[in-house]
Amino acid sequence: MSDLAFWEYFFVIGSILTYICWGFVFAIQALLLLHGRPEAVEWLKSRYTLKSFRREMTAFMPMIYLFYTLLEIIPGLIGLEDAVIKFSPEDLRQRAEEVLR
Repeated sequence: MSDLAFWEYFFVIGSILTYICWGFVFAIQALLLLHGRPEAVEWLKSRYTLKSFRREMTAFMPMIYLFYTLLEIIPGLIGLEDAVIKFSPEDLRQRAEEVLR
């Protein structure tokens, strides 16, 4: 393997792993924000403007849907949770606007 090929793999794999790791954090915090948790509100206020939150929400929407399925829908289907909160990107966007204004 040449040096150039190594760096290509390094940056591609690094980018994918970064997306997965930061997407995991963002998706969990976004779902907690949707539930109204004060820790998520503090996280949002300390790290984002409304424009940057919308940008990251768009980028990590597949991760948000994945974790919504894993943490809300599946436990509701197997009977671990009684109430499953409906998710819509517009609700999350409105909640972020309320917190950041």
